[in-house]
Amino acid sequence: MDRALQLLACFSDAQFELRVADFCHQLNMSQSSVSRLLTTLVDHGFVEKNHFSGAYFLGKKVISLAGISLNNYEIRKQALPELYNLEQKTNLGANLAVLDGEKMFYLAHVDSRRSPRMYTLVGYTNPLHATGIGKVLLSHIEENREQFIKNLSLEPYTVKTIDRKEELLQTMENTRQYGYATEIEELALGRACIAAPVRDRGGRVVAGVSLSGPLSEINLQEREQELASILIEATDLISLKMGFMSSSART
Repeated sequence: MDRALQLLACFSDAQFELRVADFCHQLNMSQSSVSRLLTTLVDHGFVEKNHFSGAYFLGKKVISLAGISLNNYEIRKQALPELYNLEQKTNLGANLAVLDGEKMFYLAHVDSRRSPRMYTLVGYTNPLHATGIGKVLLSHIEENREQFIKNLSLEPYTVKTIDRKEELLQTMENTRQYGYATEIEELALGRACIAAPVRDRGGRVVAGVSLSGPLSEINLQEREQELASILIEATDLISLKMGFMSSSART
């Protein structure tokens, strides 16, 4: 089972079709072992074979399992209607992501009608220090926060990426104070986002929601307060649906 899962993990956007020799090279397995494992994966629908090129690609069974997983993520079910509302109100893309190790993991996104993507973000990961949602999630880590930050790699993606621990800590403090985070060309030039936290019944931050788009459309210099207000209203509603009640709502 371990070896079969290693085969599946070889697939990526850069390598969406692989030949037997590719698996052998990456995993240091024999051709006979790889061929036998691929035959089993094909039989069960997890992998399919392109009979013209002889290469293998992920099968429909993977899509089915992904759909089952997504459809039963409670936070995704509660957030999706609000993501659509956010897109309609702002004409920006709306995203939902959770913490996954030292990265953020997309559970849902709704594209802006003005600039739809040709691919899905669901299932993708991005760095914490260079994204709005990532900063929100970082700012509310409760256990071993100092050690987590100490071990975090601050890889620079652009000249504007935060690459110093001191600057990141100050950004986290600002995020907790203002209730939202911004990111301007820190992950990709020409794009920006604004993000706010989603809480569960116990008040823990379990996800983040962001509005994102090209600089010319999100225009944070003029729209930051407007977008922050709209976004926080939406994340408060999602949190409420997840069972969270703020102290003001209880009293």
